[in-house]
Amino acid sequence: MADPSISTPVPVSSASGGGPLPTAQATVLPALLSARVVVISDFNCPYCFTLNEWLAALDLADQVRWVGVEHKPHLPSGFGEHNRPDDLTTLRQEVSDVSVRAPEVGVTLPPVWINSHRALLVQAALEDEAPEVAHRFRREVFRRFWRQSRDISAETELQAALQAAGISLDDELFFDEQELATNTSWWQQELDRIPCMIAPTGARHLGLQDRRAVESFVLGALREGSPGAGCQ
Repeated sequence: MADPSISTPVPVSSASGGGPLPTAQATVLPALLSARVVVISDFNCPYCFTLNEWLAALDLADQVRWVGVEHKPHLPSGFGEHNRPDDLTTLRQEVSDVSVRAPEVGVTLPPVWINSHRALLVQAALEDEAPEVAHRFRREVFRRFWRQSRDISAETELQAALQAAGISLDDELFFDEQELATNTSWWQQELDRIPCMIAPTGARHLGLQDRRAVESFVLGALREGSPGAGCQ
């Protein structure tokens, strides 16, 4: 669920002026064990697109680890298909909300709310195998869908995004279907809303807050971070 109206950030101490931090839980997904801020997100979420644009504008996009989840796996894979009426209603509401709250990101209404599965697999592989360029591909995919209304479920479109991002790979990427399924399952049980940011300390920032809150959380988390911490 992408619903910023019910999100409740849990800032790290430096961002909130002090106070207790959440304790780490015993079992944590490997993808969340990072010295960087972890962003849990999906390419077909306009709020996630907005967060990514804000991070880029703040020159922080390469300071986070992006973990993709499928928040709407039933969406069609191809612009030749159609969305359910309820999905179209939700899509229009979310795009309208983003247009009001963050007009500077330039979100547009795509013709079809498209499936993100293939794009998420490519992004996850880049995060693991080429993290220094992963943020460039992420930006391209987001913008192709939310600004240019391109079909990001198509392999040709993802290849074009890699090329536009200046990413040339010598070896084929390893697509880990199980990791994506595991991350999505954990997200559904623990959070069930996106976007979400998790600091190395375990502090959480849920939903799309305002840009100043995003900057405060990420910069505070980078100052306070301790490698290997979990999240609660």
